[in-house]
Amino acid sequence: SPQGHTSPEPLNMSIMGPQIRRKRSSVVWIGVICIAIIGSVIAICHTANTRVVSPLQRSILPSSNGIIMGSHLSQRAFLRRNRVESPRATVPADINASAQFRISESQKPEITNIKGQILQVACAMDRGQLYNPQRSGAYEDRALKTKELVEDLITMGPPLPDTMKAMDGEWELIYSTVKYGIFRSSPFFLAVQDAFGDDKFFGWKSSELFFKLHELQTCSWGLSTIGRVAQLIDSEKGVLASEFDTTIFGLTTIPIVGWFKLLPTFGGCVVTVADAKYSPEDHKIEMEVDYTTFKPVEGLSGWIPGRIMWDRRVPVNAIWQILPWNWGKKPTCSVTLRYLDENFRIVQDADGEYFVYARPVAPRPTLSSAI
Repeated sequence: SPQGHTSPEPLNMSIMGPQIRRKRSSVVWIGVICIAIIGSVIAICHTANTRVVSPLQRSILPSSNGIIMGSHLSQRAFLRRNRVESPRATVPADINASAQFRISESQKPEITNIKGQILQVACAMDRGQLYNPQRSGAYEDRALKTKELVEDLITMGPPLPDTMKAMDGEWELIYSTVKYGIFRSSPFFLAVQDAFGDDKFFGWKSSELFFKLHELQTCSWGLSTIGRVAQLIDSEKGVLASEFDTTIFGLTTIPIVGWFKLLPTFGGCVVTVADAKYSPEDHKIEMEVDYTTFKPVEGLSGWIPGRIMWDRRVPVNAIWQILPWNWGKKPTCSVTLRYLDENFRIVQDADGEYFVYARPVAPRPTLSSAI
C-alpha cells in the first residue's frame, strides 16, 4: 500500500451477525406495534364517525342528496329540540299491562326503599355475578350486604298466597346469591343440585364442585356469557318455564395486534319446562323437569347445528331416568317461596341461596311459545 495509508481491518462477521439479527428483529417488532397502533386508531376513528341511523332518525333528520346530515348535532339534542321521543322497546299486545314492573303507590315506604337498594346493587353487581369466589374475593362485602337486604325484605313481606295463581305470569331474574352461575335458577340445574344432595367428594360438596367445574369449562377465556334469565308460571297448565340466553364467542381476538374477531358470535335461548305444583303448607314449589328446547334470540345469530335445534324438544325426563347414575329417579327439585307481591318474587333453594325476580319491563314471547 502507498506510504501513509493503512488498509482497513476486515470485519468480523461472527460478531456482527448477531447484532444485525437483533437490529432486524427490533425493527420488525417496532413495525408490528406501529401497525397495530395505527390500525386501532383507524378502527376507533371509524367507529366514532360512523352513525347507526334508525328508521325513526332517518325520517326526521335533515338530509342532503340522500346523505344523513347533522354530525354536529347529537341524537339526544336533536330529539329534544324537535320534541320527538326515542323509540321504546315494544311490548306484545297480549301481555297484560299489570304484569309489568311498576312501583306501587300503596306500598310501605320502607319496602319501596329496600327494593330500590336491591335494584341498585343488582345493577352494580350484574345480578350478583361480580362476586365469584372462584375468581376472587372481590365484592364479598356487597354480596353479604345485599343478602341482608333480601332477608329484611322477606320479613316485611305480605302473607304468602294459598295458590300458585298469584305467581302467574313472567318474571325476570334481577339478583341471585348463588355462586358459579345465575343460570342455576333453571329447574334443570336445580334438579342436578338436588340429585347430588349432601354428598361430598374429597371434602367438597358434590353439587358445589359440579358447578365450579361447569363454570370452568363453559366460561373460560370468555367462551360463554349469560344474558337474560327469566321464568314464566302458568298455574292453569301447572307449568313453570325457565330460560336463559347464552352468547358463545362474544369477543375473540389477538391482544394488541388484533382489532377484529377471529370467530363468529352465535348463541340463543335455552328454555327448560317443568311440571310445577305449589304447596301452601310449606310454601314450596315442587317441580319435575319435562323437556328442554331452544329458541333464537333477536340480534344474536345461530349456527347450523343451533338452527337445527330451534324449537326441538329434548326429552330430559326420559333421558334422565335411563342414565345409570340416576337409578331410575326422575329429575325433580323444589324451591321455597319466601316473598311475593305485585312486582317482586323471592325464592330460596335447598342450600339457602336466594333468587330475586321482578316483573319485566319489556316482556318477550319466547317462554309462552315454549309451553
